[in-house]
Amino acid sequence: MEDFKSQLGATANRLRSAADSIGAITGFKGMAAGMNQRAERLEQNLFTVALFGAFSAGKSSFANALMGEMVLPVSPNPTTAAINKILPPTSTYPHGAVRVKLKAEADITLDVQQSLAVFGLSAPSVEESLAVIATLDPSRVLPNAKPHFSFLKAVSKGLAALQEQLGQEVIVDLKEFKSFVAKEEKACFVEWIELYYDCPLTRQGITLVDTPGADSINARHTGVAFNYIKNADAVLFVTYYNHAFSNADREFLIQLGRVKDTFEMDKMFFVVNAADLAKDEEEMQGVVQHVRKNLVSCGISMPRIYPVSSQTALLARLHEKGELKGSAEKVYRQRTGSGEGELLSAQAALKLSGITEFEKDFLSFTISELTQIAVGSAEAEIGRALHALEELIASATEDESVRHEKLRAAEQAQAQAHLAIEALDASPEAKALQKEVDELIYYVRQRLFFRFGDLFKESFNPAVLQDDGRDLKAALKGSLDELARFIGYNLGQEMRATSLRLEKFINQNGKRIRDRLCQSVVDAGAKTSFEAYEARAFETLSFGDTMEQYDSAHFSKALGLFKSAKDFFEKNGRQAVQEALELAMQAPVGSYLEAAAVRYKGEYGAELNGVAGALQRETSQQVDEYFAGLFEALSAQVDVVQLSSARDHLQSLTQA
Repeated sequence: MEDFKSQLGATANRLRSAADSIGAITGFKGMAAGMNQRAERLEQNLFTVALFGAFSAGKSSFANALMGEMVLPVSPNPTTAAINKILPPTSTYPHGAVRVKLKAEADITLDVQQSLAVFGLSAPSVEESLAVIATLDPSRVLPNAKPHFSFLKAVSKGLAALQEQLGQEVIVDLKEFKSFVAKEEKACFVEWIELYYDCPLTRQGITLVDTPGADSINARHTGVAFNYIKNADAVLFVTYYNHAFSNADREFLIQLGRVKDTFEMDKMFFVVNAADLAKDEEEMQGVVQHVRKNLVSCGISMPRIYPVSSQTALLARLHEKGELKGSAEKVYRQRTGSGEGELLSAQAALKLSGITEFEKDFLSFTISELTQIAVGSAEAEIGRALHALEELIASATEDESVRHEKLRAAEQAQAQAHLAIEALDASPEAKALQKEVDELIYYVRQRLFFRFGDLFKESFNPAVLQDDGRDLKAALKGSLDELARFIGYNLGQEMRATSLRLEKFINQNGKRIRDRLCQSVVDAGAKTSFEAYEARAFETLSFGDTMEQYDSAHFSKALGLFKSAKDFFEKNGRQAVQEALELAMQAPVGSYLEAAAVRYKGEYGAELNGVAGALQRETSQQVDEYFAGLFEALSAQVDVVQLSSARDHLQSLTQA
């Protein structure tokens, strides 16, 4: 594995060295401070890799294969899955230290109420829920409600032991860590876990985040997952070899498709786990093509897909360290075709597992590229300082008459530059933002109702609507509520994606504003160069996954078109109900989107104004610094030997 951490460290050292050599020179203090800040960011930099996938896709085994050790146990239930972070050890948290954050009582209460609602039950508090949970009959639990049943039983079993620690952060060892992940009665109370672990991955400054499954029913996980999609340096989605994509998988992948084009680089990778189940290469390629087709249908163009056997990869890593023993060696022989003879080499087994090709591309397209971008930006800053020094030396060594003439011109240029900065008009960008919001909201509505037929079929299906004596009126209302939940969820996801698009739009326009400011300063007579525009980070707006204007009573006329299950599924009854519901759903969806548009225009309009104002201040400060140095040089008040020494030092750094 390439040593990215060392590259960043060496670059940070060069930046600090450059900053030390120019920090005392008039006109360079701001530049030196910027170099020191950049160096600190490089030294503290952690690459975040977020791992997503369905609950049973084998995310944990894939994470273990990446780390080369059996670190993460399997989580027992999608409703209990917490966020597991594996981080590099620190002086405060050495190798093997584990921080566990337990859910606050309010959050566990909300989770319990959400799961009880699946059974048509409720309880005002966790303590009072215990009696209600005890009434649940496992023999009457429907398949889709089983995770909720398991979660509620786990809460009932574990509450007494952990109630006093709810909301707290506890430090545990590796043994206890595994029980917090694998034992349902503990896992259900966990918000997140941070494991500090020394392995080849973390030594490169990589933090691995194992997220709750795409099929998690916890509403909070949706927002958490989105933040990791947004902020992670790489996103890995793991699917199991012979598993079809569930509705939850599909919804998650559609969200990835929505946001893929907002990132500067493609940071998404798709892993088909348990590749060793394929009987031959042809079958494997058939599965890969099937996955590719599904991803493209979710809006993910040109996906990078890697068939991997996590178990073979992990065994190979253990073999590499000489830790392959007993039954593990037997499995290794079977998987690698070693028979009774000499074991296949670890490198050959890693290649066989598919993880070698994955890691090569994954590191090249993300961590390596990000490292090179960071190194390139740092070198550009040193180059900018070098150019400024050379300009200053040239000015300081000119004839006195030329210097006097240039000094008068510089004084005028500084005044003109400030006038140009103050005259900035960002109204074209502000108007463009308002128009962008309207267009994005329009297309959200178009996409939502384009999917309406699919969402309707999922909610109004034969398993729910049967003429078998059940209360069809109640079943219809249940289907309608389910449809409203689907639509609300999709609206929430669309809003999160729209926020990302608007953040990208603001940064694109921020760069245009910065370019305009820089050009106006140069036109005024300042021969300075400016630091490249650095994209701003914004806190993504939070939107609910429910339509506030939804009221099932307003849909009674549409539901009244339902005559019987036979008419609905075998004749034309379904189409009539679908069309009526689609028409009736326009109003609550419209209200949701109108409110969202108003909020976007207000909050992101303010963000754009803030960016423009900050750029004016930054440019003004850089102009003053530039002219302060120039005035000293033209007034023969500088030490040319000091300038030359600093220049020579920066030249040596650029050649290092």
